[in-house]
Amino acid sequence: MQKLQASALVIDDEDEMLMLCAGIVGELVAEVVTADSSAAARAAFHKKSFDLVLTDINIDSGGDGVTLAQEIKSISPGTKVIMMTADPTLENAIGGLKSGASDYIIKPFSIEHLSSVVRAVFEKAALSSELQREKAMKKELEDAYSQLKASDGAKDAFLGRVNHELRTPLAIAVTSCELLSPQLQGEQKELCAKVEKALKWLQLEIGELLLYSGLFKGELKIEKAPADLWALLEETSAGLKFIYEDMAIAVNLAREGEPFPVPADSRLMAEVFRQLLVNGVKFNKKGGAINVRVRYASDHVMFWFSDTGPGVKDEVLPHLFDSFFQAADYLTREVGGIGLGLATVKRIVEAHGGGVAAQKNPGGGMQFSLSLPRG
Repeated sequence: MQKLQASALVIDDEDEMLMLCAGIVGELVAEVVTADSSAAARAAFHKKSFDLVLTDINIDSGGDGVTLAQEIKSISPGTKVIMMTADPTLENAIGGLKSGASDYIIKPFSIEHLSSVVRAVFEKAALSSELQREKAMKKELEDAYSQLKASDGAKDAFLGRVNHELRTPLAIAVTSCELLSPQLQGEQKELCAKVEKALKWLQLEIGELLLYSGLFKGELKIEKAPADLWALLEETSAGLKFIYEDMAIAVNLAREGEPFPVPADSRLMAEVFRQLLVNGVKFNKKGGAINVRVRYASDHVMFWFSDTGPGVKDEVLPHLFDSFFQAADYLTREVGGIGLGLATVKRIVEAHGGGVAAQKNPGGGMQFSLSLPRG
């Protein structure tokens, strides 16, 4: 058996018993110190603390094991104390245990018995320590959970404020710009157009945040109905014209096969198309292109969104659909965004029983593919 990395102080005023106990304990722990009197024991313990003290109750006229045990426990509460006696009485036993002793054994005893008592004391202490650690960890987890709940409540309150305090004023501001623009001329008209575009970008970001929050809290329900996804794609793309113009991006839509109705939530699928198209603009080059191909097969419909941007590194690919993930810091600084678009796309598509994937184009840029079942 491997020795415990622990120290022990053995105390007895009989030399033969002292050496016998020291030998037995020495087989179990790495360091053993002996003391043949209470004075020697006190001197030894004041020099260093021991993990274990094995002491006779009746040591000498200078002191007894019970008093000594009380002194040791007051100095080092973590020290384990085992008491020995050749004169077992109820008073001795109670006194020993009250002093903080871990166990109480009667002389004479076998080598096996003392060894088992020492091992049991260390095992019990280790178990107690582990339980204390578990209690501490449980307390930390409970505190962390309470903080998380408080943080979650604060987040919900914040999102509620975003919805109430920002979304409605933004809609009013965008509508006002649209109505005002035809009445303006020159630089004022250009400035109004820039303000309108900026507000629409902000609408997209806020909408993305609120949609993501609703989806991942289970508040948004998928309400499927037969949908013309090709027409929905065309309509969604047309609504993003203001984004394409800034980057001079050409958007090309192509279809294979005759469209058929697909059971889907049109509002959420429009958001999927919007996010993929916006992503294709943000991470593209000026004057680049987004090529969208749709294929209607017998039992499903496939969509491919391909851009002409710089693409991403291979190690980034597995994380593209993670929440709040951005492909690179420099891209985040250049194009902005909060990194929720692709996570939202994945959640919506999978909720429709479909799948989504990303891969690098051989000629550069990225391609995102998604499939939806026909029924």
